[in-house]
Amino acid sequence: MSTTKVFSVNGMTCQSCVKNIERNVGKIDGVKSVKVLLDEKEAHVEFDSDKTSEQAVVEKINGLGFQAQTK
Repeated sequence: MSTTKVFSVNGMTCQSCVKNIERNVGKIDGVKSVKVLLDEKEAHVEFDSDKTSEQAVVEKINGLGFQAQTK
């Protein structure tokens, strides 16, 4: 089932941070789309909940050196 969740993301400072998150979260199996908004400090992620989870997205973003949580 397709689900879209919004995550708050702290620690982003530039468009390189945005692209890093979009590229790496987009590699998670089941993720359909990723849109990161620097000014809002948010990531909007659409994913197949049968293939991945909110927690997997949070762990991926945190593993990149940012602090993420579901809004």
